[in-house]
Amino acid sequence: MITNEKDFTSTSIIKDTRLQIFFRQTWIEIDKSDLHFNLKEIKRNIAKNTKIMAVVENNAYGHGGVLIANEAQKSGISWFAVSSLEEGIHFRDSGIKSNILILNNIYPTTNLQVAIVHSLIPTLSTISELVVLENLALKLNKRINFHLKIDTGMGRIGVRSEMAYSLLQKIAKARKINMSGIYTHYSVSEIDSDFTKTQLEIFANIVKFARINLGLKFLAHSANSAVLFRNKHTHFDMVRPGLSLYGLNPLKQINKLLKLKPILSWKTKIIFLKKVASGFCVSYGRTFVTNRASVIATIPVGYGDGYNRLLSNKGDVLVGGIRCPIAGKITMNMTMIDVTAVKGVSLGSEVVLIGKQGKEQIRVDELAKIQGTINYEVTCIISSCIPRIIV
Repeated sequence: MITNEKDFTSTSIIKDTRLQIFFRQTWIEIDKSDLHFNLKEIKRNIAKNTKIMAVVENNAYGHGGVLIANEAQKSGISWFAVSSLEEGIHFRDSGIKSNILILNNIYPTTNLQVAIVHSLIPTLSTISELVVLENLALKLNKRINFHLKIDTGMGRIGVRSEMAYSLLQKIAKARKINMSGIYTHYSVSEIDSDFTKTQLEIFANIVKFARINLGLKFLAHSANSAVLFRNKHTHFDMVRPGLSLYGLNPLKQINKLLKLKPILSWKTKIIFLKKVASGFCVSYGRTFVTNRASVIATIPVGYGDGYNRLLSNKGDVLVGGIRCPIAGKITMNMTMIDVTAVKGVSLGSEVVLIGKQGKEQIRVDELAKIQGTINYEVTCIISSCIPRIIV
């Protein structure tokens, strides 16, 4: 039965979110206790003196970068990795004082000065970048830190492994710039342990050369979530968890080794309800037709918010602890759902797009499978316009 509309003033919205006012009834909740649980699981799997660099690029995979960094700092995390200068500056402006590494190369190299001004650590991969940074250090009369990226088989940025030795020799002679870190990234750590082992051996040899032959002192890091829990030889001085930090599954078999907890829930509310007869068509293209008298609800979320259009007529949401199918094509800012099976459904009823409600749960991996993509993408594309709150 459809009940009367409730009074949804800004005051009731504040009561619902407990933190901030927003008027469109959709938001992301980040469970801080589950975040700290995942951090403990990561720490349990590494040596006591191994550092953790939390990968918070792309707004922490859509989870809310500053929120995550603030909570992670409470657990003693003092290293963060972002993808761009803009992200790094945003973190600084938001009060994050920990070490921040820019994972991407900085182009044009004149922008290296921007990184230095904001106390961001740049990634370098070429001689020309080194020259620019050293000239900048001389101009500013200060010692500048950077991390060197080694391409051991990813084929993205980074100095090719066979060229790293000569580059390291030049770095060893530099006086005003300091290679405080050296790192690589695995390209098939989820599916190919043999190639990952080859990458690891190449990187380990370069690290050994830099330390023993050249006497350089630095932090070496290579482990992403997919190898962190499977191969301790990848840990070196620091690990770089991203996916596992957020409780998302880097490998199916990892569930046998540890129990990560997803920290993100995406919620909204029903903003419109209508009773319709059998044979009623819903949304663009008339791809959904009711086969019985039904109750169709509208929620204020669409593909413009990152709720993928590929979920049209395929995905479910949770209302009253019951799975309800998406009815018709998802539109830019609204989606229709079939709530006929939900007793007592009303305007303002909570709808869960990702997360738990009652005994049911919509997992990110479930949505990724429907969309034919990876769980990373599902959370990364959630619009930054949607409020993120810590609960």
